[in-house]
Amino acid sequence: MRTTTAPGAATSRYLAAMRKRRPLDIDWAAAPTRHKRYPSAERVPLSWNHLVGELLRNLLGLTRIVWSHHLGDGGRPLGRPPMLLAGRPAPSGGGLYPVEAYVAAGEPHLPAALYHYDPVHHVVERVRGGDHVPALTGLLGGGDRADVVVVLSAVFWRSMFKYGDFGYRLVCQETGVLIAQALAVAGRLGLAGRAQLRFADGEVDRLLGLDGAREATLAALTLSLPSTKDSRAEPPSLDELVSRPAADESTPLPRPMPGGLAAALHRACTLAAPHASDPPVPPVPPVPPARAVRPAPEPAPMPRQPGGERRASPLAGYRPVPLGGGALGAVLRAACAGYPSDLPGTAKGPAATALCLLSLRVDGLPCAAYWYDPAGHTLHEPPATIPIDAVTTGPLLPNTQVALRGAAAVLIPVGDPVAGAPAFGDRWYRMQQMEAGLIVQRAALAATALGLAARIHSDGANETTDEVLGLAASPLRSLSFLVMGTPPTGGPLVTRPIHGLISQEVMPPDRPA
Repeated sequence: MRTTTAPGAATSRYLAAMRKRRPLDIDWAAAPTRHKRYPSAERVPLSWNHLVGELLRNLLGLTRIVWSHHLGDGGRPLGRPPMLLAGRPAPSGGGLYPVEAYVAAGEPHLPAALYHYDPVHHVVERVRGGDHVPALTGLLGGGDRADVVVVLSAVFWRSMFKYGDFGYRLVCQETGVLIAQALAVAGRLGLAGRAQLRFADGEVDRLLGLDGAREATLAALTLSLPSTKDSRAEPPSLDELVSRPAADESTPLPRPMPGGLAAALHRACTLAAPHASDPPVPPVPPVPPARAVRPAPEPAPMPRQPGGERRASPLAGYRPVPLGGGALGAVLRAACAGYPSDLPGTAKGPAATALCLLSLRVDGLPCAAYWYDPAGHTLHEPPATIPIDAVTTGPLLPNTQVALRGAAAVLIPVGDPVAGAPAFGDRWYRMQQMEAGLIVQRAALAATALGLAARIHSDGANETTDEVLGLAASPLRSLSFLVMGTPPTGGPLVTRPIHGLISQEVMPPDRPA
């Protein structure tokens, strides 16, 4: 007799284990490289004004030089020699960068092929020849025309060697961060982008040559130029593409995802039915009854970021300066704006998560916890919470405690990790974590554009924070924790852009004047 597992069961087991997790002994000798290579592949350099090159560089490329000192638990330099690091545009848990990018494109962007992006050398490596765009768009479940498809995959061991099963959550959120980054860059370049979260994972992995254990597809983006005319010849079939010779990746290969609850959850995510002719609308958490409701601050004008989507992420905390209400209003609006995806409802705003706020130093807004209602642009104070200061008594890392001393506000995406399982299976967990990452990255980009700084502190999403937000007696939980404030004017971290990379305007080919 065949037995079936209830939708959401793998998620529930994983969540229970993560609530009981303890610090791990890290074997740094087992750390893999932070990017992969295809040494035998043909390499195509990407000039700085190349459309696909600009997109990839602002997604995963090396765009910053970071001069960093070693810091103690109190955020003070330890006196050791400083480090000179190459920084990437978007944040990654522990700076481990487990997400890789594969690109399917054709003329006029690149010779038709499937490519892998090498961020260290800013080139794409030709994995396999042939026009892969039609095959990929078919597997992604949409008939929409696309000029470029970017597939985001995860090398699990790159995060899990340090974080264990918790690394799966970090990888899923980082994928959402990169989706937000890609959509922002695509918008600036005149590309119409769409996030794809529901598809046949195994078939996409097969097309990319991934084994699903060491590395697996998590999301994709379809991108198109409105002015481009589709003049493709009859595209090759999926089976024909897979039968063609493909480049080999560098060795030694990373270890497979270790067996455990994260591996079981990932398998359950990939088995969930990806497509539906009439997909259900995700259950967005409702704004709860409030003891006080007030208008959110009117958003300040959002300046255009010149030449790139950047972030400021201080290691040593913030200056204890009050945040202007207009800046907070603009960040809230940006965080909860709609985005194009294959999930119903996202065009109007987040489809799986709500947003909460801890006001610490905001002009005109009392120090308290709030729910944000984007429909009415209002803040709702939960009826029964413990004092906001209790957040600092939770299981926080020292750098989070330092950050909260001078921070002005904290944004916290919240959601029910199993509410969507009846409709989407365990894949709901993955989609919700990605949306949480998307929300905090949009907020971080908006904060940086306004002269602020923001940093994700994943340890802040804990049971104490849930109590402060009034979630303890509900199925809702905090999903991430974005701390914002005024950056220090000096200190142990200096970041400079790599010259020549963000100063050139990139115009798509055949773009109307």
